[in-house]
Amino acid sequence: MGILSLDTSNPDLLKIKSFDPVPSGKYTLEVENNLKGENSLSNDNKVIKLELRIFDYGEYKGRKVFDNLVIATSPEAKKNTEWKIAQFAFACGIAKSQEDLNNIDLDLFKGTTCEAKVGLVADTYRQEQGEAGAMKNVIKQYFFDDASLA
Repeated sequence: MGILSLDTSNPDLLKIKSFDPVPSGKYTLEVENNLKGENSLSNDNKVIKLELRIFDYGEYKGRKVFDNLVIATSPEAKKNTEWKIAQFAFACGIAKSQEDLNNIDLDLFKGTTCEAKVGLVADTYRQEQGEAGAMKNVIKQYFFDDASLA
């Protein structure tokens, strides 16, 4: 059996974490996790799971927002999914031109910041579990300076 020691000097050790969504709006977000393409559970696509921490904004500072970037396998589906990956790469400063989108190094994203429009949608899973009116955050758009695309 392994032994686990917790940091008992941490004042937030027993603080209940809120899973309530943050209000809709524009936030500066920091990429917290190492990015990698994982197999989708429902089809042949790959998914990049994003853990984004709110970088500023007072009471919401430190709260997490999640997003999934889909890497589609079919040419038709790619048209409907690649826009979000491109926005994210430009917003994080990884891509400076369209040519940079040909070889995106996922290792470069961790620790970068970006601005995004965060929205609210119904959380159907939690609602099905009995939480009437439960909502969750979604990323509606990643913002970037598109002057370099002109």
